[in-house]
This record gives sequence, structure tokens and C-alpha cells, in this order.
Amino acid sequence: MEVKPIALSDGLAFAADVREGTLITIRRDGRPQSSDVHHAVTDGLIVFSVLPDRAKVYNIERDPRVVYHVSHEGSYLSFDGTAEVSPIATETHGPNMDTLINAFRAVAGKEHPDWDEFRDAMVTERRRVITVTPTSVIGLIRPVWR
Repeated sequence: MEVKPIALSDGLAFAADVREGTLITIRRDGRPQSSDVHHAVTDGLIVFSVLPDRAKVYNIERDPRVVYHVSHEGSYLSFDGTAEVSPIATETHGPNMDTLINAFRAVAGKEHPDWDEFRDAMVTERRRVITVTPTSVIGLIRPVWR
């Protein structure tokens, strides 16, 4: 099967339907580090929440270059891009919490049943949001998708 160029918008549409992927960051020694995550695609960006002490957080803060890989039913895509980690949510209201709430809504596709509980948990867990800005995509989307 011939691999054809994929438009970034088509790749993001595929990723939006799959909602699970692997973030690949660069360790201090240059080796790749991978993390499986559940994501959402919003406004051309890939977003998900993360605990603050994960390797991916430290790696992105040191070097924002990433690859985000998505595969499903024989189709696969690798997005090159950069990532940014939001500040830790230290208050139950404010812009950092708004970022977490927006990420939750996008990933879950629904409202949380108890926003006060959610807000308290995000502060307790010191959650952050990783935003991947994809710049290109390569891979293969098989016709069975969609």
C-alpha cells in the first residue's frame, strides 16, 4: 500500500476519534521516553492532564520537542511538534483550573458530575495540562477508518 501525504487537519481528525496515543519526549541523555495517555484534540492542539512528577513533564520543560503517536485498526500517525506544560493548579478557581476543566471536558466529552470535587482533586494532585502543538504528521490512514 502506497503511503500518501497526510494533511495535518486530516491527521488531527483521526486523532480526535481515536483519543488514545503515546507521547514521546527526549530524556536528558537523548534517549526517547514514551508515555501512553488519553487525549483530546481542540483547536488544532492535542491536550491531556498529567501529574506533576512524571518524566514527560521534566522532559518537556527541558526540551519541548515531542512526537505524538496514534494508532488504531492498522492506521498509524506520528505528529511532530512541540509541547508545553501548564502551571500547577494551586487554587480551585482561576486560569490554571480553567485549563484543567477545559482539558477534562475535551478528553471526557462530558461534564464532571461534581465540579467542586474535581477542583479539589486537581489541587490536591497538583495536576497540570500538556498541550502539544503539532507541526507535521506522517503515517497511514487506512480506508476502514470512518
